Amino acid sequence: MERNCKNCRSLVYAGKSYCADCGAKWIEKRITMRNVGADVADMYLGIDTKFGRNFIDLFTKPHHVINGYIKGARMNYVDAIRYVFIAIFMSGIYMFVVKTFNIDITAGLANNDEFYRSLGYTEERIAETNVMNGKVFDFVTKYQGLIIFMTLPILAFIGRITFWKNKKYNFTEHLVFHMYTYSHFVIVTTPISILLSFINVDILMAWSMMAYPMLFIYNTYCYKKCMYLNWQEAILKALIAILISVALAITSFLAGIIITIIVVVIYKKYVNPA
Repeated sequence: MERNCKNCRSLVYAGKSYCADCGAKWIEKRITMRNVGADVADMYLGIDTKFGRNFIDLFTKPHHVINGYIKGARMNYVDAIRYVFIAIFMSGIYMFVVKTFNIDITAGLANNDEFYRSLGYTEERIAETNVMNGKVFDFVTKYQGLIIFMTLPILAFIGRITFWKNKKYNFTEHLVFHMYTYSHFVIVTTPISILLSFINVDILMAWSMMAYPMLFIYNTYCYKKCMYLNWQEAILKALIAILISVALAITSFLAGIIITIIVVVIYKKYVNPA
């Protein structure tokens, strides 16, 4: 039986679920809350059978997901951009839970007092440091979505420098790699963080401190799979990535100091001379 597409009026033959011209899905059923929810989840988050495959294969076969997307095989998995938005959605749930139940996720920072005393900090300096740590932690948890977007290019840059002689991935492909791995890490760890926030904030803080080392190990595993490295090569690249990360952090810190000094000098000399 021949049917006309409800969007472009082209023929849609019996047994076909999509229009060959515009790609619109053929829909006959009446609208219900269930299928509206399914459409929204599929359209904006890609949560369908693809998500299940994504979630499992990024543990067991990350090269199938990442290299497949890079090479153009994109029908079986959630695309990289949608996976990032799912991660941001999960982060939003975490903040909703924290705010709704008034969970003081900065309370565990107080346990660092003894560590600061061992470094010779005065009580006044410890108090100032705790206030600053609290502000930083609040910012990190409040703007996790923004931080995800800011972190991805940095991780891609480190990856590109680490594999400078390996032309398998360009910068954008390294960016896709980290869009998948970083988002997957957020999706996996956020439910655990929510659970720990109810159990004990001290354990939550310890879990948060372990986050980046765990992400680094996961990225090493995924690079091994995607770049077809042996473990010796993967560990060597991981060590190089650590050195690059440290060098980048030091460079950024020094650049920040220099910029601050320049701004202060300009302000005192031209804007508000004594």
